[in-house]
Amino acid sequence: MNQRTDDIINRTVIMNRLDSITSEMGIALERSAHSPIFAEACDFACCICDEDGELVSQLSGIPILATAGSFSVKAILRKYGGVIEDGDVFIINDPYDGGNHLPDIGIITPVFYQDELLFFCVSRAHHGDIGGSTAGSYNPKATEIFQEGLRIPPTRLMKNNEMLTDVLELIRLNTRNPEMLTSDFLAQIGSNRLAARRIKEMLSTYSAATVKKAVTESLIQTETLTRQRIAAIPDGTYSAVDYIDDDGFQTEPVKIAVAVTITGDRMLVDFSGTDAQVKGFINTSVVTATCASGIAALWFLGKDIPRNSGAFRCIEVNLPMGSLVNPNLPAPMTLCTLTPASEIIGVIFKALDQAQSGKVSAGYHRYLGPSFYGVDPRNDRYYVGFSFCSLGSGGAMAGHDGKPYMATLSNFGGVKAPNIESNEVQYPHITLHHEMDNDTAGAGEYRGGCGMKYAFEITAEKGDVVNFGDGIKFAPYGLRGGHQGSLNRSVFVHDGEEIIMESKEAPRHAVKGDRIYLNTSSGGGWGEPMKRLPQKVYDDVLDEIISKETAEAVYGVIINETGIDFEKTEKRRNNS
Repeated sequence: MNQRTDDIINRTVIMNRLDSITSEMGIALERSAHSPIFAEACDFACCICDEDGELVSQLSGIPILATAGSFSVKAILRKYGGVIEDGDVFIINDPYDGGNHLPDIGIITPVFYQDELLFFCVSRAHHGDIGGSTAGSYNPKATEIFQEGLRIPPTRLMKNNEMLTDVLELIRLNTRNPEMLTSDFLAQIGSNRLAARRIKEMLSTYSAATVKKAVTESLIQTETLTRQRIAAIPDGTYSAVDYIDDDGFQTEPVKIAVAVTITGDRMLVDFSGTDAQVKGFINTSVVTATCASGIAALWFLGKDIPRNSGAFRCIEVNLPMGSLVNPNLPAPMTLCTLTPASEIIGVIFKALDQAQSGKVSAGYHRYLGPSFYGVDPRNDRYYVGFSFCSLGSGGAMAGHDGKPYMATLSNFGGVKAPNIESNEVQYPHITLHHEMDNDTAGAGEYRGGCGMKYAFEITAEKGDVVNFGDGIKFAPYGLRGGHQGSLNRSVFVHDGEEIIMESKEAPRHAVKGDRIYLNTSSGGGWGEPMKRLPQKVYDDVLDEIISKETAEAVYGVIINETGIDFEKTEKRRNNS
């Protein structure tokens, strides 16, 4: 073999091995963590960065967290520079300096080989509570970040492989469930340690120079492929807008405006025209807004493009200072990884669909669901729970119906719904029902996934409930003639009285026997409904996704006792 062939083989093997390591990190984190958020919902991400903080691999976890790993490492490098040593471990969560939002805490471990810093292993995960004025750290009535929880700047957590107990104790004292937090920190540290060991095993097979060359060439190769894909898009500016219901204080909708400009092999994603920062916690950090923009662009450009820093070298993101997507300190922003991250991705989809149709999906559901907290009477322990079971559905795209029951666009379906029975063991409540909601799916040639119905009853003597999210005023969008999805709806039954909940509420006191009923939003449709194959419409009726009435009124498919009446269906569609 010639040198070029050797380089190609080495690069392929090394990069795939790094991907395998990040995947193993995720498995270790899921299986070693005590928190249901880690172990059940898998609300975490793992990645590997090079010595400069460039993202190399992010195979495991949800992308809005994994892509952010590079920002966190670069924040560590800015602060600690040449004083990073073998045996160090760092922690960070500050959304104004390398973080997403406060509950997502990054643990960062440098990897040295023969005294040379080569990589950083990053595990970033959502913790149940990081302090603030509301348990769970989602405070819809926060007006500044100080009310949302503890800000952790780039900070050394371990030195010489020993925990800096004063740092850990400072963090523990500012949270409501310090034992759970500590145990989850240890799971993250262990996941990173496993990855570091695997990387060193690889370095014992390949020289450090060979590995560094493979990484450098891979990033260049990714950049080249990304530029080729961008160059294939017609030059021009493609614009779109979307709206968030409100910020929890004002009733007016909040606008997200984007203009995507293609010039040769470069893409500019410009948010000029987006509303100014708001009082409530829907402002978004630069990290989250940038990562969401990259997620949207790479979905459009192709799934075969590796998700590393090379792909982002030709994608510029403009986030006007003082706007919703780049607020001034101390604006609150805890909701940002859900809303507006998902709406940022969606509005870029709508813009890019004008350039080349069929590459992106219609709107996904918007998250809306409560957190709940109190003391569990079964064990006298403080608990903080999240309604991960209140997922909605995905939007349709050309050739594919939307997937039912999945996480929001910002999570790319990566967050999982916990097992119902496990949920009832972990938290003092019981599930009343959990099922698909008939006649909610956004209609289209390819329909969206349908909404869900979920309800539970509180069994603790007392507690509190916080509703947070969006999507009770603006439904997931349809594309190319597809219909919108359905809206979210939350009902709190307290002492027998039904109360329609807003999407961003202050904590409500709950007592034993109170119930929460959630109707989650569906995905938008793609293409005109009258073009949907009659057999698919009939199958949806049989599966109770839509009714016979909807089949006729929306899809023009007439169904009788024996099946599809094709003659009447053709006549109905021709007259529409």
